[in-house]
Amino acid sequence: MNGAEGLTGACKACGMTLQRAVVREVRHYEDTRLLEVTCGGCERQFLAIQVEAVPIDALKIEDVEEAAEQLTWARYLSDLFAPGDLDLPDAA
Repeated sequence: MNGAEGLTGACKACGMTLQRAVVREVRHYEDTRLLEVTCGGCERQFLAIQVEAVPIDALKIEDVEEAAEQLTWARYLSDLFAPGDLDLPDAA
């Protein structure tokens, strides 16, 4: 990497925006990256962690209504879950 794409803020030493910094990816694991950042103004080096946000599906009112409706007629857990979901082999 040679640009600070997605990196915000400013260098504490000189105040230069980090968008002008030089960035090198040191390590990565799944959606997390360890970055070595070199300030474009004072050339100070530091490490940064970048985590890519995973979109979350928000609940809709329709989902809540459907769940409430299922709970009103359910008398047992087996009314709500498939038979395989209730198997607990480790429970004794």
